[in-house]
Amino acid sequence: MTPIDIWIVEDDAGYRRTLQRLLERESEIICNRVFDSCAPLLEAIESSALPDLILMDLGLPGMGGVEGIGRLSVAAPDVAVVVLTVFSEKEKVLDALDAGAAGYLLKSATPREIVRGLKEVFEGGAALSPAIAKTVMQEVRSVNLDDPFSLSEREVEVLSLLADGLALKQIADALSVSSNTVNFHTKNLYKKLEVQSQSGAVAKAFRAGLLK
Repeated sequence: MTPIDIWIVEDDAGYRRTLQRLLERESEIICNRVFDSCAPLLEAIESSALPDLILMDLGLPGMGGVEGIGRLSVAAPDVAVVVLTVFSEKEKVLDALDAGAAGYLLKSATPREIVRGLKEVFEGGAALSPAIAKTVMQEVRSVNLDDPFSLSEREVEVLSLLADGLALKQIADALSVSSNTVNFHTKNLYKKLEVQSQSGAVAKAFRAGLLK
């Protein structure tokens, strides 16, 4: 298996080294590039082979993490970004997810939780720290079917279960359909909502009032 190539963007030098050592201990991960801000990261994106994932803080000097994520979504749309930060406020979470983040982890997460979250995102899932999931999803319960994206009833069901944090196989079991069927509806959701990830779909639906 080809290792997952992960870059780190973190301004705290000590914590940056800790993260790099953590990732380099994993046989399935390589982490050769680290940055202290978004500007050198974006320069590297233009001139280097792209990584699979970027682990990014939000409170960065100069260009903030949210703006950096937004620029990356344009410059390198196939590179997933996972936020790792101390900020747990709902608006910051939604801003990051809206910008294109595929996951949102808190620095209070254990090393195992950080690694697991990165691997989940690499495999096409989403990663939200439990506290973040609770903060964002506590209001994501009822669904407004009168939406501007013309979602089908089945797509709305899938979206609601995604918002509850279920994995695709769990959604398939809940709806008594195959995983392939759930994949089909999920891809249609992403296309209609114009997002790249599960977290992005939930955030956009929440913003649009589809989920409350």
